[in-house]
Amino acid sequence: MKIGLISDTHSAGSGWDLPRETLRALAGCKLLLHCGDLECLGVLDCLEQVAPVLAVRGYEDPREPGERLADVTRIVEVAGVRIGMVHDIQWPPPSIATTPDGAGLVYPMAGLTELLTRKFGGDVDVVAFGDTHEELVEWRDGVLFVNPGSPTYPGRRHAPGTLGTVALLELDDGIKDARIVQLPAG
Repeated sequence: MKIGLISDTHSAGSGWDLPRETLRALAGCKLLLHCGDLECLGVLDCLEQVAPVLAVRGYEDPREPGERLADVTRIVEVAGVRIGMVHDIQWPPPSIATTPDGAGLVYPMAGLTELLTRKFGGDVDVVAFGDTHEELVEWRDGVLFVNPGSPTYPGRRHAPGTLGTVALLELDDGIKDARIVQLPAG
């Protein structure tokens, strides 16, 4: 099963202004997970053209009733894999710090599993997060950490004026693969 991960779309308009390359990169996904800072609910409606969407709120995101948009954290279980979702990995406590350039994480010396259990209210196999706009795929203590970056406002490692990234997570009787997808220009 292919799952699309996206974050930090920051759509101040109707939400239907996502670059078409974003939807193309996510084509074929059975589920999309948005890790916050969408800014308007129309982003979720737009993404639902591709697949069902589950999301967590970023700092200024609106609220909506129902299951589609969770407040701060959530665990999504797909094919026996538990995916913990949060916008900012540093919030709510307990936090995992980001490096000064936002491109990496600073893990605790011990007790990562316990920290994640407290943060998400249960065990997780994958942590999907956003906030930094810097893409990341990294294994630590048996947990996969994925930040899909931002398709619309990419981080510092990208040339000005270019499109950013999304991530794809492949599940097949466990975690098969996770990768960053650089969106092509126009």
